[in-house]
Amino acid sequence: MRFRWWRTSGLLAVSSVALVYLAGVTQLGEAEAEPVEAVPAVAHDVDEQVLALQADSPAVGADLDAALAAALGDAELAAELVAAVPDPDGGELSAALAVLDEASGDLDPVEVGAFFDEVGEENTAWLSVLYPSVVAYLPGAPFEARITANKLVIEAATRASTEFASPDRPWTEVSDRPPRDELAELDGSDREFISLDPYNNAGGGSWIEVLGDLETAEAVTVLVPGGSAELSSANFNLYYNRAETFVDAADGELAVVVWAGASWPSGWIEESWASWSQVAAENLASFTFDLRAQVGSGVPITLAGHSYGGAVIGLAETNDVVADRVLHIASAGMGYDVYRPEDLSEPCRPRYSITAPGDPISYVQGMPYVPLLGHGADPDDFPGTLKLSTGSLPDSPEAVDDYGVSLVERGISGKDVEGVHSHSEVFYPESDSWDNILAVLLGGEPEPADDQPAPIPGC
Repeated sequence: MRFRWWRTSGLLAVSSVALVYLAGVTQLGEAEAEPVEAVPAVAHDVDEQVLALQADSPAVGADLDAALAAALGDAELAAELVAAVPDPDGGELSAALAVLDEASGDLDPVEVGAFFDEVGEENTAWLSVLYPSVVAYLPGAPFEARITANKLVIEAATRASTEFASPDRPWTEVSDRPPRDELAELDGSDREFISLDPYNNAGGGSWIEVLGDLETAEAVTVLVPGGSAELSSANFNLYYNRAETFVDAADGELAVVVWAGASWPSGWIEESWASWSQVAAENLASFTFDLRAQVGSGVPITLAGHSYGGAVIGLAETNDVVADRVLHIASAGMGYDVYRPEDLSEPCRPRYSITAPGDPISYVQGMPYVPLLGHGADPDDFPGTLKLSTGSLPDSPEAVDDYGVSLVERGISGKDVEGVHSHSEVFYPESDSWDNILAVLLGGEPEPADDQPAPIPGC
């Protein structure tokens, strides 16, 4: 009898591992490619059809700016617009929108973009107000229209978060439920999202955010965050802060897209499994084609991944992906089952890696192959990679960390970037590591580390 608790504990442990493994297999199944569906065409007068949709919509007035302002100033109206769905039997354009809505993830984003080119800029802007829930999450839809649609999504979701999702009770009839914090902070802000799903990640939320001007930037970076990248996590604002430092320092030359547009693991157990990164990597690879179509062929695109995000960008490189260069920042690995340059779709693509001495991530980099576990080779040792120096933190009195806290007050001004906290310190503005990251993002010449991986023959 005295040993029964051991058997019970062992059974619970085995059951827990089995459940996590099954969760990983489930996520892996989601990554299997679906056939790409055809994007519908609209042959008849789009202007007239948009006018007809306006007449049937709760949107206020015939002036687009006024209609948008009215919806953003009226949460109930915004919620009504977000709830609107196109009628498959409501005419050619409405039927096409219904197809786009139904098949969003199975469409070629470049073809979707061509569809909206035919619809026209002003009509597309109207559709972002008339059917925000369609446009907000539609890969290939113009970014400007998606940003508008997501403003309405935020307005409606903020309102919805104040409501009790149950029948009235005596204790709720006269009670005001406070809005969800992260949504309330965004409501009415000038932050720009080309996707924001408050309900993904089991309610934690997912997002894709733009900092800087994609239309005028001379370089664009897609920054993929580390684990726990959810709206409800501190990482939501942290990666905004980090991206903002690079955009501000580049003085208009750089735009950054913080990409957390998939389900995301949280905690070291989930983050050790490859399944989340497999799903995210496929979505990210598709997004890069959408991005290239919208910024044009002359703008270099950098894929940068921090921590778990490094595993995502690494695995994305096993697919067809648009990237002029790739940067692993304290990366978990080159991607599940990626151990050789031949495992990547373009082995000779310029590739960089930066990890500080003593960063705990080094314990998981380069783990040997285990089915569904780990994230492949160590990016710092991967052939052909330029390994970057991490140097030291700035010693100026004005130097701050990535939350804006003074380094002098923290007692770390001027110290070497190393040790447990270096996983975040590589992002501290004006540090040597931050300078090196910025140099890569702008296509400059970063400072290499003393020791380097072997080159790739022929590259």
